[in-house]
Amino acid sequence: MTPEKPAATESVKIPVALVQSDSVAGEIERNLDNMERLAEQAARGGAKWIQFPELTVCDYVDNPGRDAEAVPHGNSTARMMRVAKHLGVMIVFGLAEKDPGRIYDSAVFVGPKGYLYHYRKTWLWHEPADRDYRDEWARYDPGTGPEPFAIDGVRATCFICADSNSRRCIHRAAALEPQVVFFPINRHDVSSFEDYAGIARTIGAPVLVTNRVGRSVTKETLGGSVIYSARGEIVARANMEGREEILHYNLELAAA
Repeated sequence: MTPEKPAATESVKIPVALVQSDSVAGEIERNLDNMERLAEQAARGGAKWIQFPELTVCDYVDNPGRDAEAVPHGNSTARMMRVAKHLGVMIVFGLAEKDPGRIYDSAVFVGPKGYLYHYRKTWLWHEPADRDYRDEWARYDPGTGPEPFAIDGVRATCFICADSNSRRCIHRAAALEPQVVFFPINRHDVSSFEDYAGIARTIGAPVLVTNRVGRSVTKETLGGSVIYSARGEIVARANMEGREEILHYNLELAAA
């Protein structure tokens, strides 16, 4: 797709909220109800951009094809479009996407005027033991990697969880020269085993990392959602104690 040219000519500030929440595997309507509640709470706190974790709608399940939906015409995207319109915000959330003959782990972006964009996870996680249905190689098809898109006139890109383990992914994202990176994940915690700060420095843009909390099948997830500056500094961080939290931050973005 050809990205809309950003309108910003000087630095801008965007109130963002990273929603560190739980999702129950396969319970789509329950999860959508919870997402709507939390999006309303985040908007009341002043957020204009709201990001949920990876696979928010369905979490990891044995057969994601049963829960997968079309984008943008599926029920979950339609519902979150209504929420975004009602609240006047942009919402990022994760689901299993169904395309003819294929299943993707996708992040969907919706705003007050409807569907904006979606990204398909590309560098899938290989878990031979398949703990908690996390052998993504066996369940999902790969996307085509980071690409540029525009949100509120801001040049952005996105990747999901294990994508960041690929140096190729990070270098491709850096070549796009984004002003911001959306980075939803679904893992035990945000720990030092992967250098997210180095990723922010390599790309040269703030990185918004939203993790889940609660029980993902049998795995306990502890959160630790975090925002890095373009210099790799932690500028805001949520708890890493497994508690639901909405992390608010007034994000300053450099001019395009």
